[in-house]
Order: sequence, then structure tokens, then C-alpha cells
Amino acid sequence: MTPPVQPLIKPPLRRRLFIAGVLALAALLVFLRPGVEHSPWTMFRLFHADVRVENFRQMERVFPARELRPATAPQPFPQRKGVLPSTYAFKGEQRHIGDFLTRTQTTGLLVLKDGAVVHEEYRLGADATSRFTSWSVAKSVVATLVGIAVKEGSIRSLDDTVASYVPDYAGSAWASVRVRDLLRMASGIEFSEVYGAQFSDIQRVFHKTYLLGQPIDAAVRDYPAAAGEQPPGSRFHYISIDTQVLANVLRHATGESLIDYAQTRLWQPLGMQDTALWNVDGEGTAMAFCCLNATLRDYARLGQLYLQDGNWNGQPLLPADWVRESTRRPEPWLAAGTATAERGYGYHWWVPPAAAGEFFANGIWGQVVWVDQPRGVVIVRTAVDPAFEPHTAEMIAAMRGIARGLVLP
Repeated sequence: MTPPVQPLIKPPLRRRLFIAGVLALAALLVFLRPGVEHSPWTMFRLFHADVRVENFRQMERVFPARELRPATAPQPFPQRKGVLPSTYAFKGEQRHIGDFLTRTQTTGLLVLKDGAVVHEEYRLGADATSRFTSWSVAKSVVATLVGIAVKEGSIRSLDDTVASYVPDYAGSAWASVRVRDLLRMASGIEFSEVYGAQFSDIQRVFHKTYLLGQPIDAAVRDYPAAAGEQPPGSRFHYISIDTQVLANVLRHATGESLIDYAQTRLWQPLGMQDTALWNVDGEGTAMAFCCLNATLRDYARLGQLYLQDGNWNGQPLLPADWVRESTRRPEPWLAAGTATAERGYGYHWWVPPAAAGEFFANGIWGQVVWVDQPRGVVIVRTAVDPAFEPHTAEMIAAMRGIARGLVLP
């Protein structure tokens, strides 16, 4: 005889609530990780108004980082007195430089003229020792290292494909993308670069890397080609993972990590003065597209290198035509007004409208390294500007106003 089926007996409601409460508390503790560095809670609050000013100059508290050491023979810039213009022209009116700096929550401003510091100021609690995060200014550093690798022969041609250097990416949508396509943000990969949307692709890259512990290079590998997309190298589409893959190519081509390569090829020859940090994933791989942190004076050396056409102390660090190729692209789809409304693009450098030897590195929240070659001016500006996107055109006007109106008594 078949025994009767016993009814499922649920635990009492109080017990179920207790178990649910314990599980919820455990999940909360995993998220908050009290007393542990780099907790998800700290990362989640990165941009909150009450902490972002401090976070932007102490990013090692938010994400793990590796050091870039000062050069063994630092090369301080000489000092020279200069006077900034008081106003700049924008939308048919004269606006005050000081008002712009305050309104856009500028944290630091440094101006070089002919290789000398002529103006330097710090705001919102920062000083000359502060390490400011760069966001996408880091992309211009990565592109510079690619140029050095081309000069050294480690990267044989910009027309080489990703798969020819990174075998792990064979069979992925990246395989046939060329190095040149990555430099121009023209990989043709489907990806949404929307920082204000919590579950956009760029946000998910951070979630996969820092919440799920996935290596950054694995986190970006499996994005598909855009549906109906033209071949790579046909259209500008700004996505940060192009730079991460570019850094992966660089690592495989040179046999060195991005940070080690930057240490010997940039930090040493440029005579960097201060310790910098590059934020990394759980395996120590640099978050190449965003997360370099350095002082204003050391960012200024990157601009000065480009102002000098890739030469430093009489020695060429970059291929002879690298700066021109990076900042004067002939492709119509990279021109200002087509690439974006306010600016054009090159090899990880931005170009303002009607550029006359002007170009700039740019990061979200208002980070800028501005180069005006004809006037011999480099401007470095850091900020925590939540309205950085609508302020882009005005920022360009302000940087031009400073470079063109600078007075040397």
C-alpha cells in the first residue's frame, strides 16, 4: 500500500522572517564591507556631491591602484610671472575667467608658456601635491604609449588587427579591428557610453570588474559588433573599451604591463616630479581608459611633449609625424560638427572647431590638457563639474581665451 503523501509543512512565519532578515543583513554586509578598503559602497558613492571632490584626488580610496614612481632625475619647470586675461568671448559676450572657474567647480589650473609655469592655482582644498584623477585624459596617455611602441617597432603597423597581437580575442568581434580603428574610436563595437544610466554598458564594465571580480580585459572581450554597422574604421563612436583593448594590444606587443611601460617610456624621460597612481582591477591590470591620477605639473608634461611635436630634451620620443597624425585627421567623420557637435577627434585627442594648431585631452567632469602649439601654451585644468557636457563649448572658449590673452610682463 502506498503511504499517504505528507503535506509540505512551512516553517512558522516568525522563523521565515528571521531567516530573510539574516540573509538581507548578510547581503548588506557584503555590499558595505565595513572596515575593508574599496568596498562596493564606496564605489557606489563615488560621484555623490558630499564626497566627490575628495574622491577625485584620492581615487586609491575608491579603487585599488599601482604606483608610477617619480623620475630618478625630475625636471621641474622653470617659473615665470604671467597674467591671465580677465575675460573670454562666448556666445557674443565677454565672460569672466574667475566666474567660469568657480561655476564649473575647478579644482586646479596650471598654465605653461614656452615651457615655464606662468600661472598655477588650486581650489576646493587642493594644493600642488594633490593627485587629480584624469578620467579620459588617460586615453591620451595610452595613445602616446602606442606611438612610442610604433617608434620602437613593437607595434609593427597601425593597420595590424587586434587578433594579430591578442590571440585570446580571436573569434570575437574585436578580432578584425585595426589598431588605427581603436585610436580613432571607430571599432564598430556595440556599446553604450552613458555614465548617468546605472546599467549602461560602461557602468556594467565597472560592475563586472569590481563587484563580480572579473578581470577588466575579460569584461570587455565579448561585446558584439553593432547590428547593421559598417566595417570598423567607418564611423566615429566614442566608447571607452576601445582604449582598454588598445592597452591590451600594447601589453602583448611590448611584453610589459601598461604601467611598467609608462614608467620607463614616459615617467622617466619626461622627468615626472611626483608619484602617480593608476587604478587597477583585481589582477593588477590598469583600467586604461580612465584612471590615471597625477599632479597638474606632471599632466602638463604630456601637453608639453605634444607641443614640442613629440620631442623632449632634443630627443624624439614619438614618431616624427605622430602629433600631426593624432591631431589633424583628414576623415570627414572625425571633424568637429560631425564627430560631435563641439569638437572633432584624432588619435585619442580632441580637436576644437576651426583649430589653428590647438588640440586637447579631455575627461568627464571637466579634466583638460589643452595645447596651443602656435602660442607655445599648455593649460591643465581639473574639475568636479557635474554639468561638464553642456559646458564643453564654453570650456573650449575659456581655454582659447586664456591661451590667446595671456600676458607676460
